[in-house]
Amino acid sequence: MTPPNRKIFLELVEFGDLCLLFGSLGGAYAFTSGHRFFGILDSLETRHPVQVFLATLVLAVVWHGILRSNKFYRSRRVDGFVREVVDVFIASVLCALSSCAWLWLVCSHSKHSIAEIGFISAVFGAVSFAIFVSTRLVGRALARVFRSKGYNLRHVLVVGTNRRAHGFSQDVALHPEWGYHLQGFVDDQWWSEETAASNAGALLGGLDSIPSLLRTLPVDEVIVALPLASFYQQIAEIVASCRDHGIAVRSIGTFFDQEQTKRTAYLQRGVGTITLHDESWNAWGFMIKRVTDAVVSAVLLLGLAPVFLLVAALIRLTSKGPVFFRQTRIGYGKRPFEILKFRTMVVDAEKLMAQVEHLNETKGPTFKLKNDPRITPLGKFLRKSSLDEIPQLVNVFLGDMSLVGPRPLPVRDYEGFSKDWHRRRFSVKPGITCLWQVMGRSSISFDEWMALDMRYIDQWSMWLDIKILFQTIPAVFRGSGAV
Repeated sequence: MTPPNRKIFLELVEFGDLCLLFGSLGGAYAFTSGHRFFGILDSLETRHPVQVFLATLVLAVVWHGILRSNKFYRSRRVDGFVREVVDVFIASVLCALSSCAWLWLVCSHSKHSIAEIGFISAVFGAVSFAIFVSTRLVGRALARVFRSKGYNLRHVLVVGTNRRAHGFSQDVALHPEWGYHLQGFVDDQWWSEETAASNAGALLGGLDSIPSLLRTLPVDEVIVALPLASFYQQIAEIVASCRDHGIAVRSIGTFFDQEQTKRTAYLQRGVGTITLHDESWNAWGFMIKRVTDAVVSAVLLLGLAPVFLLVAALIRLTSKGPVFFRQTRIGYGKRPFEILKFRTMVVDAEKLMAQVEHLNETKGPTFKLKNDPRITPLGKFLRKSSLDEIPQLVNVFLGDMSLVGPRPLPVRDYEGFSKDWHRRRFSVKPGITCLWQVMGRSSISFDEWMALDMRYIDQWSMWLDIKILFQTIPAVFRGSGAV
């Protein structure tokens, strides 16, 4: 799970836990007193509603503090379930005691005695304990299944081969369900025999090979296990390279060249990790963007279904071959995915590429040809009207793309990149439309295109996405720069 996703997920879990606690308290009251579920409200001191509201607010804050202090929202990737159950038990007891004080305060003038309030609180503690254990158990099971199947993986490159690197890699290798995938090690040589013999990952190259590795491998994080003081210049260069690519850098190394006396589970202790570089987007905005993508793409797919079917029928009637064009593109984190578009060229267009490549009308690695002979008559209309892009809504719905973002490029174009800062465009999801689309499309040079992508990444906001979406409509009707 990416840092923005994890942050927003934890915030939602925190809110959900408070809702579960208040629901458990109401359920405990209904069970013990025989009243309806919200019958507890009938027993509140209604002559002082402000005081009751403030007391309830304080209770929520106290509960939240109890849950946080008992490590409810710390990463549990490496903790055993028994340790988590103990933390849940302690938190449930403390929440029950605080609810007892709250009930005594707000029900002080009701028919409930101290014994009854204590019994309600005890039942509440048991119910909340059972609910929290159940939800955490289900969460662990789901996370284990998804991560063991390759979902929610963080691709990691480890810089260093010392004992710290060995301890880190050993923890990752023993627990694939944690969701970390070790791409390999980078160092000038194997410095620890344990690391070399562990088979946790291969030595991919020396420190000077990092820029080339970042260009070819999907990497979400670079973990530096070297001592910061001794390798300051090399680490500074690593951070600079990762900044060009939009990749996070974290350190588990000490400041000085000292080995630890015993192996440590590094993933277990976030405080032992120093973040050297991270450009994650705003977490709430990131979540809203994804929800918007899923909802809008679903609505558009349903609304444009007649157009979808009509275009598919016309393609089948006017030329031989499949309705859809499928091609591997480079997506988020340099991960390949299959893009879906309406076919606008002849069937063997990919094989004929060598015959027209010398006619390329753009500078840089991309290929654009206004009067490409491979395009079918219907394909020219589909491209001019951007109707060929409609199937990409499926990619957006599945999460491979976004409505707004840098355009996804073929593998051929990506391999022609000559500057690393161009590759930072892959630190976000590709999109159907972007600043390049609304400001001229193929009439804009490659360097200007890349500069617009960097501008989008640096200045991103939901409002910017909205503006680009609305500006796309007239750009499509004008057909400016379309090929």
